Parts: sequence; structure tokens; C-alpha cells
Amino acid sequence: MQKDKNIVETGQPNNSIQYLSNRWSSRINNFLVICINDQNSLLHDYKNIFKKQKRKGSITGFPIFKDDLNYKSFVIWDEAYKENEELFVKLRLAARNETVSQIAQSIVFYLLKQYEKISSKSHPILKEEILIKDSIFRMEQLLKKNTFLAKQTIWEDFYSWFRLQIKEWVLEEIAVSIGFDEMERLEDQELNDLFYQYLSKNLDKSPDFVLKITYIVNGYIQDWIKKIIVELNLETCTIEKIENLLYINHESDQTTELLISTIRDFTFNHTIQDHLLVMNSAPYHSVREAIYIKNFKKITDTPWPSTAIQKGNTEGFIQVIPIRGEKSDHVMVEEAWNQVQLMSDVDVDVFDALCSFFLSKARNNEEIIEIDLKDLLAIRGLKSKLGGKGRRGGYEARQSEQIIKSLKNIQSIWIHINKAIVYEKGKPVLTTLQGRTFIFKDENGIEYGISEQNCRKKITFTIDTVFAKYLTGSGRQVALLSIKALQYNPYRQLWEKRLARYLSWRWRTQARKGEFLQPNKTRTLLESIGVILNTRVPSRTRERFEKALDTLLEDEVIASWHYEKWDESIADYKGWATVWLNSKIIIEPPDIIKDQYRTIEKKQKVRVDDQRESKSHNEKNILGEQIRITRKTQKLSLYQLAEELEISAPYVSNIERGIKTPSIKIRTKMKKWLEKHES
Repeated sequence: MQKDKNIVETGQPNNSIQYLSNRWSSRINNFLVICINDQNSLLHDYKNIFKKQKRKGSITGFPIFKDDLNYKSFVIWDEAYKENEELFVKLRLAARNETVSQIAQSIVFYLLKQYEKISSKSHPILKEEILIKDSIFRMEQLLKKNTFLAKQTIWEDFYSWFRLQIKEWVLEEIAVSIGFDEMERLEDQELNDLFYQYLSKNLDKSPDFVLKITYIVNGYIQDWIKKIIVELNLETCTIEKIENLLYINHESDQTTELLISTIRDFTFNHTIQDHLLVMNSAPYHSVREAIYIKNFKKITDTPWPSTAIQKGNTEGFIQVIPIRGEKSDHVMVEEAWNQVQLMSDVDVDVFDALCSFFLSKARNNEEIIEIDLKDLLAIRGLKSKLGGKGRRGGYEARQSEQIIKSLKNIQSIWIHINKAIVYEKGKPVLTTLQGRTFIFKDENGIEYGISEQNCRKKITFTIDTVFAKYLTGSGRQVALLSIKALQYNPYRQLWEKRLARYLSWRWRTQARKGEFLQPNKTRTLLESIGVILNTRVPSRTRERFEKALDTLLEDEVIASWHYEKWDESIADYKGWATVWLNSKIIIEPPDIIKDQYRTIEKKQKVRVDDQRESKSHNEKNILGEQIRITRKTQKLSLYQLAEELEISAPYVSNIERGIKTPSIKIRTKMKKWLEKHES
């Protein structure tokens, strides 16, 4: 790169561009570079790819990102990201999934090369493309669950590194183009506008720039691959271990297509670290509660089973009204009351699954999407039964029948909203709404009634008016729900299932204020899952409740839980249960929840009087970030760290997020704690 005339005239040292680009980079607003590829360009001839890479002698050097792929790149500023968060989360997950898939392919090819070294012949897997695909898919699952790729912090570190590289390159180019003096005169907004202009131009029209990105990203990913090879001890594999890792026996497994179609569609593609994306509006959560609590009753002027909605500014009621056929009104009403009695938590599982699939697949609120019936079984963690010779024979008829019944119950639910606040063009509007939850329509847009005949394999549906209103613009309301909520047994683990759902809803409603550690009253938690205290033996209720919380902790649905100011000696006295019901519990969400909701917290207004105060504020924010990173590294919950620092867990959480400024005394404690764990 030639030196710019202006740079020479200023007398700056040779490394001045690097020095100043580091300083300027702190003035650049947060941004993302999102690459969307042409899926058709990702079709591979695996056998030829393997041979080509083997000739090059670099199986682990398989390029993760290819410069000849048809990528479209976009620069997204933080504000735009927050306004369309769910869309961009989808795109980021798709890109992450493709990266892991390419890493899995590289690892599989590495194992095949090792196999040839040991046996002096090619593995039979290379003769059938479907077997290679299956091995790559299964390797993806292994990487996502049993390696460092499962950690969100690993990806965040990668994103931060990537952004830093981009910033330095673009800022250096700007400096060379307009000179140091002009750069120094630019206001922050002017610098950001210029940065956006140069970056967009490079991504769109500079092959050299794209090649440079491709090269350094591939290098970063290759380091990951080398670490995985060491982590999984792949360098000294036996033939037996290679066979096991590839999940391939010498006989062809004819069920690979079934496994790929029933599992691949939602694992990792449609989840964020084992969390599904579901709606979180008041009507949506009210429907879930109505189904499993079953508090339907007859109200004035209507024979249909009804239950009230009363959450915040939302008022209305839910009714069960089956799809009208040729039956009389009397028969339909009787059918509706029978449906209410047969509703169960399985219906809620299917309800959430439909929602998750719709949010993952639909490009707009009017789109009709298609899923397989077995998708609804697989997402609940159910295993298809074995067929002959160890092959899978599909799901049992009773399992499919149960899903059909749940779909019928869901189709019969009507929502009437008499009063609600929705957002149109960023402004709150008072409105009334009514409609079903999901509408089942065929490819021609004609609504159909759920039956075993028309839902045996495929299900096509969309959302109705009420839910669509809460998925529009800035008023879009979605939440992360642990997939465990769908997979817990609806009989033996009912408390865990319902608690996971309630906490998901509560965490999302608290996200804007960042009050994740707001105490929950024990009575409220029990009521939310439809549990009544066993007044004769209250200890049974408490034991079962605490067991449920411990299970959620063990399954990483929650990060920690503890009573707030509870004196265990109270349990020795008569009437302790009343005090216990009014006790409060702090339940900490996992890091994935806090990380994903961080962007929607209300930013606290910080008044900075002068440059000195601004510098002090930044230093305190850095301290909070250091505390958060070190706590995660040490695998400590907020509650555990709070105990060590002798302060409250909510206070620690607020310091980590930069909402609270610690006192000199607390700051000193934190610095000593950091020194102890960093030494």
C-alpha cells in the first residue's frame, strides 16, 4: 500500500495508521455484516470434493467460505438490528448453522482420510451421497453439543474479532484516501457515514476486499478445526472409532432420510442454544395458561366454554368454538365442553411448536407454511420406534393421533380482545381484535378442518388476525423458550414444563427494564402453573416445587435459584406454609437469555457533564464487562458471585450491564476479585 501524500506531510510515523485506526474504531457505532448466500451454490458433489482436497493434501484446510459463492452482504447498524431483531437473529443463526455444517464436513473428510491411511482403501461411505450427508449432519450435532462451539461466548468472540478487523481495514483506507487531518476534523456522525459508505462499496464492488475477508475468516475457522481435532482426540483414531464417529456401519441405513427430515429442520436452524423463538404477547400466553389450567366456564349470553384475559392493558376472553360443520349448535356446544375436559399440556407443546415453526419459516404474517406431522413429534423429543434389523420404523399410531387431537383443540380456540395496546409506526394504539390462533389452510388458501385424513403427513397453516397484530413493526413481541419445556414428560414432569414456560414469559416482560432478578412470590409461581397447596401435608408441595427448580437448574433452563430472606427455622413452627407461600424466590435466567435480551433493555440516560466524567463512566462500564466475562469463565452464577462480593445479585447484574455505578468500596472489592481469578 502506497503512503498517502497527506500522511507523509504530517510527519506521522509508519505505524501511525494502525495507531489512529485503533483510536478511531472506538468512535464507530456497533454494526453487523450479514452475508446471505445463494442456496443453490451450496450443492456439493461430496465425493469429488473429497478427492480434490486429498490431492491437495489438506483435508483440514477445506475452505469454509468460498470466494466464488454468490454472497450478498449487508451492513446493519445496531439501531436497525433492534428494530428487526428477530429477522436478523434468523439470518445470523442460518449463517452460524452453515459454518458449523462446513466445519462438520471438514472433520468428516479428515476422518475419511485417516481411514484410508489405516486401511489403505476408501471408506464405503463415499459410494452413497446420502450416507455422507448423514455423517456430516450427525457430526454437526456432536460439534454443537460436545465441543466449544456450543458456547455462545465463542461466537461472540468471533463476531467481535471480525468487526475489529473490518473496522481497522476500512478506517485505514479512509485515512489513506482523505488524510489524517481531515479524519481528525470529522464529527462522529460524519465518520460513521463515511465508514458505512466505504464498507458498503468494498463489499459490493471490491473482489480484493472480499478475498481478504475470506482468507482471514478461513484462517480463524481452521484454528477451530485444529482445536476440535485435538479436543476429540481424532489424530490417533482406530478404524472402530472412525466408524463410530461417522455413525456408519458397513450395511446401508435406509432410514437416514427420515432422521434428516424429522430432526434437521428445527435443531440449531430454528433454535438459539436449545431455545425456541415463540410469541410473547398477553393473548398468546393467556391461551397457553387457559389450556393447561382449564379454567373455562359458562358466561352470560354465550354457551361456549370461556375464560377471561386480564393481563396489563389487555382485556378480553378466550372461547372454545369448534369448526362449524353439518352438526347442530347443541352438538357443537357439547363437543366444545368435551374438548375442554380433554385439553392437556401436550396441546400447549404443539401450540408452541406451531408458533416456533411459523416464526422460523414464514417471511410475512400472511404466508402459509408447510410442516410434517412428524416434525411436531420430533420437536417434543419423541423417538420413532425401531423397525426390523435395527432400522427405524416411524412413530406409533397413538403418538400421531395425540398430535391430531391437539391440533383440533388448537383450531377450536377463539380470542376476543375488547381492549389492547398495539404499536403502529412506533406509536401505541388502543384497539379491539378477534380471531383464531392459527388457521389451517391448504395451498389454495382454503381453510380446512383438522382430521386424520388431511393431516396424516403434511400440515399447512398460518396465523390469524390477533397474533399477526403482535408481530408487526416495533410492537413485535417474541421470546426465547427452552426446548426442554416441550420435551419434559407431560405427566411426570408437569411442574418443570409449566415453570419453564412461565419463566420464559416473565423474563421477556422484564427484559426492557433488565430486571431479570426481580423476586417471584412463591404463591404466584404456584398459581401460574395451576398448583394448589396441599394443606394437609404442605411439605409435599414444597418438596415437589423445589425439586422442579432443581431439575430446571440441572437442565440449564435456569442459571440459579434461591429464597430471598427466608429463615429455614420458620418451617419448624405450625402455620409455616402460609409464610412460605408469601416468601420470595430469585430465579436467574441462563446467560443466553440475558445476552439475547440485552439489546432491548431500556438504555439508562447517563448525563455526562464533561470529558472527565465521560472517561470515568467508560472505565466503570469496562469494569462491569470484565466482571461478567470472568464470572462466565469461572462458571459462577450471579448469586454465587454476589455471595463472594457480599452484595445483592440484582446489584451485580446491574453493574455488569452498566446500569449501576458501583461505589468506591464495591469497586475495590471487584478489582481484588478480578485480580484473584486472573492471576
